[in-house]
Amino acid sequence: MGLGKPAPKGRARIGGWGAAALITLALAATLLGGGQIGHATEASDGSAWLWSRTAGEVARVNPDSGQVEQRRGVTDARGHRVQVTQNDEHLLIHDLDTGRVSSLDLSGLGLSGRLDVGLRGDPHLAMTATAAAVIDRASGSVRALDPATLRPVGPVLQLPGPLAGGEFDDAGRLWVAVPQQGTAVALTVSARGAAVTLTTEVAEPGRDLGLSVLDQGALVVDRGGRDLVVATPGGTRRVTAPVPLAGALVPERTHGALAAITVPAAGSVVTLGDVGKSGPVLSFPLRDPVQEPAVPFAGKVYVPVRETGQVHVYDPAGRQTGVQSIPAGRGDLELQVREGNLFINAPGSPDARVIGSDGRARIVGKYPGKAGKGGDRPVVPGGGEKAPPLVPAPSIDPIFPNPFDPTPPHPGPAKPGIPPEPTESRTTGPKAGPSGGRPSAPRPSTRRPSSRGPSSRGPSSKAPSSKAPAKKSPRPTTKPKPKPTRNPYTPQQVCNVGSGGGYYVQRSISFHGGRAYLLYSNSTKKNCAVTMKTANVGKGTSVWVQLKKQSGGHPAYDGGTFKYYAGPVYVNAPGICVSFSGGASGASASAGWGNCG
Repeated sequence: MGLGKPAPKGRARIGGWGAAALITLALAATLLGGGQIGHATEASDGSAWLWSRTAGEVARVNPDSGQVEQRRGVTDARGHRVQVTQNDEHLLIHDLDTGRVSSLDLSGLGLSGRLDVGLRGDPHLAMTATAAAVIDRASGSVRALDPATLRPVGPVLQLPGPLAGGEFDDAGRLWVAVPQQGTAVALTVSARGAAVTLTTEVAEPGRDLGLSVLDQGALVVDRGGRDLVVATPGGTRRVTAPVPLAGALVPERTHGALAAITVPAAGSVVTLGDVGKSGPVLSFPLRDPVQEPAVPFAGKVYVPVRETGQVHVYDPAGRQTGVQSIPAGRGDLELQVREGNLFINAPGSPDARVIGSDGRARIVGKYPGKAGKGGDRPVVPGGGEKAPPLVPAPSIDPIFPNPFDPTPPHPGPAKPGIPPEPTESRTTGPKAGPSGGRPSAPRPSTRRPSSRGPSSRGPSSKAPSSKAPAKKSPRPTTKPKPKPTRNPYTPQQVCNVGSGGGYYVQRSISFHGGRAYLLYSNSTKKNCAVTMKTANVGKGTSVWVQLKKQSGGHPAYDGGTFKYYAGPVYVNAPGICVSFSGGASGASASAGWGNCG
């Protein structure tokens, strides 16, 4: 490929952001508590903040000693999944279970902000030394933020969603892949907003792409073939992987010269040496089922194995050189590289590790009294002051209804205490059963694609039956609203209405015209898969989804002519790996075995 060219007109446009309806802001308050922090908390070089889910707090770890230097409780986040993003001045805490983001000023001034990105779509936060952004990878919108206050700055940049990636390289460029166009895009984020500075063609339009941001540029993985493309401002370099890359996993950010691509479907890890030049392309077999990407660090490859609580260490050719064992972290491991150190965190346990560039590990005890000198008790959040309420921003996308809005979009009373769910028409939620309560859970479907005409049925192929004849609804007297141009439902909504609730996205794969999701519920212990349309939304087209477990048996399948999504389908697979796939209108994508816990 030749040199990357500036983005042509039509590649990106500035416009309204549908998710703005879900964004709320407040100053001088934070999920970490109102008022000032109390004393200065200057971050030491290379330190990292690690999340402890059970305790509901973040701890700052000194990589040289492995000691916890400071801890902060996070209000109302105990037991939640939390993503921590940091630089030397600010700490962003994204509660993935509520959609709320909090900013902590590490200089100790106490000025902070709150941002509600909601649970809809796929919001992702990225931050560099001077700028921050929230990327809705499902819709393709990018919004620049003030890192201190989280106040949006500048206009919204709208790219064709869905996107892959979304991290900054060392030069301050924010990289994303646009599968619909087959491009890798570099953005600048400043006080004036987000803007496209470079668009590089990396694959045929509509391919399923993954992206890992490098120190300079990005590594793009074509999951529909074997192509690996290194995209930089100076041009592109294409190499061929030794195995098919279907379902390949890559870390959000790759630090250093070595890159790693995890391919569970092929049972392999592909390594790319000296990624910025022409290093060797190698592969070695996976010895355990994995569901997280391997992370390269200091010339080695660290492969997390969640079901054993271990991280296996390999050289690029596949020779195992060590293992880091965190038994209390079974099913729950996070790896991040920060300023020359690798941090291995088990959010659900008091344990963590920090690995130096020499490969030496230091034990971290995140709780007081544990190995690694966990530090004092956390500061009690709140300080006795009541934080001001969040102030909702006005909606700027009235055509796209909010599926969590308790007001029914059609005449008729809403059921008390029950938010509307996707319905028989996939516009208002499934019908209630004869008792008037929540709809009964449908059995996992094994239907093959229907040859009947366009259908807009909801999660199950049949509505719950009732002996009483259905009453005809009166014709609306008002002019009907235009059909939504984007999918008004979320994977969580679809899965929750069909089986108990508590489902959260574990993995997703995109294809031209849609995205397939795998979700899991700790309460039902079931996996759920659903395919959400991103093109021809509101129009009946062929859509399908499939979910199967590695131990065999009939896969759970749902397919037909639908307006918004296919599914949900469920599989109960304790301790067994599952794979999922989906498609719409002739395009499809599949993910390899994973989620084995």
